[in-house]
Amino acid sequence: MTEFRYPDDCQSNEDIADFWAIRLDQGDLDRCEQTAFENWQAENSGNVRLLMRARQTWRSMEIAVTDSPRPVQENTERQPVDLDGIRADLERLGALEGGQGRLPGMRSGKRRFRPKLAAAIGLVLVGLFVLGGLRRDPDLIAANDASAVREIHELTDGSRVWMEPGTRLAVKYDDTGRDITVLEGGIYIEVAPDKSRPLRVRLNDITAQAVGTAFVASKWGGLARVEVSEGLVDLRQSDGNIRLAKLSAGRAAWQLPTGDMRYGTRDVDRIAGWRNGRWMVNEMSLEELIARISPLLPGQNFILDPRMGDIFVTGNFDLAKPDSAMNALMAAYDLENKAYPGGFHLISKK
Repeated sequence: MTEFRYPDDCQSNEDIADFWAIRLDQGDLDRCEQTAFENWQAENSGNVRLLMRARQTWRSMEIAVTDSPRPVQENTERQPVDLDGIRADLERLGALEGGQGRLPGMRSGKRRFRPKLAAAIGLVLVGLFVLGGLRRDPDLIAANDASAVREIHELTDGSRVWMEPGTRLAVKYDDTGRDITVLEGGIYIEVAPDKSRPLRVRLNDITAQAVGTAFVASKWGGLARVEVSEGLVDLRQSDGNIRLAKLSAGRAAWQLPTGDMRYGTRDVDRIAGWRNGRWMVNEMSLEELIARISPLLPGQNFILDPRMGDIFVTGNFDLAKPDSAMNALMAAYDLENKAYPGGFHLISKK
């Protein structure tokens, strides 16, 4: 049996309680985890109380981020939103500046300010129009609808692909290789074995290569992510000269907005949970999450004010309720969504 080890971030019983609160919410513990969990509870009678408080906080945060009410229409009674309560929960878990604690594996909400000029937003708007005409034509496109996640795409080699709403893929198969480029979006792929032709999924300057395995590969908001549910995935720079990691089942790699790579673990049963209609995110950048939601809000193009700094989100979102997800994010992080002509929306701090 593999020896259980807590993440390096677990420096106190409060950290460990937060760890178990999240892990228990993710599903059943394996035998090794169950033994470690029972031993931790037996070590100190106060650990059970810490766990109960951590689970209450975790659940209240998850509910707040999932089910924050939609904006009321004109001439209807306003329903109060407990912003202070939402912020208190998120701050305790380190998701906002001022938080005293943080979830195991989560970077602090106190981020270094990135010196970008707000005037660059105007250039981004122009650039979006220009780049729109330069996009590579996709071979596979997922509809901008929550029902798209249920469609299975059979490739010529027998591999099967599921796609998040709005995903666009370029596929190139020949006698020497199998190449899929994620132009934008996310996929879960079950790779048909073919040792003579490893399958490569290209994400920006990163390539995930596998033979006979299953994994998630995504590029939302320009940020690459790979999560493995079966077998092994070789993660390399796209030129193929430098190996970044070899990921086994339950391992993941993702890019931060700074471009740095991070590595961690994922519950295999929750990988590609969006196929069941929900995004379950942990320490996901706001840029990446909004990029995921935006295809479900047609005619709206979201731009994040670079003066905000980086915001990381943990929560549980319903694909069928994209408006609720956006409204919850705006409320929880004290943001505003300002509309401009042409369907552009600027997300910034109030």
